[in-house]
Amino acid sequence: MLTVYPNYYPAFRCIAGACRHSCCIGWEIDIDEETLQTYKKMPGPLGERLRENISHDDPPHFVLGKQERCPFLNQDNLCDLILTGGETLLCQICDDHPRFRNFLPGRTEIGLGLCCEG
Repeated sequence: MLTVYPNYYPAFRCIAGACRHSCCIGWEIDIDEETLQTYKKMPGPLGERLRENISHDDPPHFVLGKQERCPFLNQDNLCDLILTGGETLLCQICDDHPRFRNFLPGRTEIGLGLCCEG
């Protein structure tokens, strides 16, 4: 299968707290089933915090706080999940965004959303 992507794609890096338009504000952040199971089993204070901030409506998602901020977006606009446990704690949408894939016959096109400054 052919994979097509722009030449700048491999160089993309999130600029996190320096970004003027955080992807962690104003969007419903859905949690995939595999990650939800991980969050349900997470021990300690982080596990408690995760469970307190998840809505189990369909689809499961983080309950946004004041100004529609992700409950894990801290004062410095950095993700407490990444700071505490690394990127492996991210749900699928947070891990992928702003990357996307279009699956077409014979090829996959990969790109970046236009929402990021990185």
